[in-house]
Amino acid sequence: MIIFSKALADQATVWDTLRAAKESGQPMPDDMIRFSDQTKPVTMWNITRKCNLNCDHCYLDATTSTADELALEDGIKLIDELVDINIPILILTGGEPLLSRNFYAYAFHAKEVGLKTVVSTNGTLITPEVARLLKEAAIRYVGVSLDSCRPDVHDKFRGVKGAYKRALEGLKNARDAGLKTGLRVTLNKDNWHEIPGLLDLTLKNEIPRFCLYHLVPTGRGAGIADRDVTPEQRISVLKFLAEAAMELKDQEIEILSTDSPMDGAYLLEMLKNDPEKRERVWKLLQNAGGCSAGIKVANINHRGDVLPCHFMPDMKVGNIRENSFRDIWIENPSSELKALREIRSNLKGACAECEYLELCGGCRQKAKYFKGDVFEEDPTCVVKYLKKLDEVKQ
Repeated sequence: MIIFSKALADQATVWDTLRAAKESGQPMPDDMIRFSDQTKPVTMWNITRKCNLNCDHCYLDATTSTADELALEDGIKLIDELVDINIPILILTGGEPLLSRNFYAYAFHAKEVGLKTVVSTNGTLITPEVARLLKEAAIRYVGVSLDSCRPDVHDKFRGVKGAYKRALEGLKNARDAGLKTGLRVTLNKDNWHEIPGLLDLTLKNEIPRFCLYHLVPTGRGAGIADRDVTPEQRISVLKFLAEAAMELKDQEIEILSTDSPMDGAYLLEMLKNDPEKRERVWKLLQNAGGCSAGIKVANINHRGDVLPCHFMPDMKVGNIRENSFRDIWIENPSSELKALREIRSNLKGACAECEYLELCGGCRQKAKYFKGDVFEEDPTCVVKYLKKLDEVKQ
């Protein structure tokens, strides 16, 4: 996750907040965790595979089934354990998490034991009544997916007619209930040119966060890998977001991207003529550490499988029905986890030789999909593309 707003427009405040939290021993503010050096993982839990949509890019390949889901008692036990090891945030997702029969049991138990919890949702089920329950459960943030300003385009991508209208209504209902909300968009060839319009929609509706997701080829997303953007389109979007983050620095909007640690390296390329700001941004990104799979990020799927990242479904490193999360993640990590935690010394190709190695590392799932090796170079890197252009010009 690259928080453009914090990196480009608010560096001093970020450092002051990080320093104050570290010195006081107080919990890190939610929007600062990405730039901190904490290593307890933000944990994404797919509490169900069931979904009411049929999205083209679904990494979980969601279905209408609830088969193999963890029993309620196993889920409650997991929450208690995550509290015990002091994870910073639990993300409840799916499928569609609001379709889980155990959703409110989990959410309210997390509240009772003091675990910060957020919800990742398609938004279509957030009625005013649901929004009030989410607020009562002390949900810290509700992220809602909206992939186009055009209802028909969003509905086609999400596989259900009327999904756009219901998602936007759900986002507004969450906002009106006093929940922190965010609009999320998955970048692809059909919508890259709509990013300015979607940001305007976010501002118009007073939504305080705009999050760009890059398409990752896993699950059903692997079937639409050819619909990923070109390097030129990606650079155009990143340039727009960076400029918007600086122009909107005095407004209540946080602009960020995820699933692409290379975005941070792109910012540094963009700042080459501003060495002072570039050095500050470099230090922030270095502190964050780039790709966090298996280090600052963990995933637990609906079956209880523990994964280094929700986009790496084939790299199972344990199952909480068989061993505790503490045992899997901390006390007896697998060889795969250990290798990811030594990622900088295991990388190959352009990623291994890159000047931004210590603060990026590329996306490991993209490397695995396109190159057949989780430690190979990430071929979607825009910095590598820019450097090739420079070589041609010279």
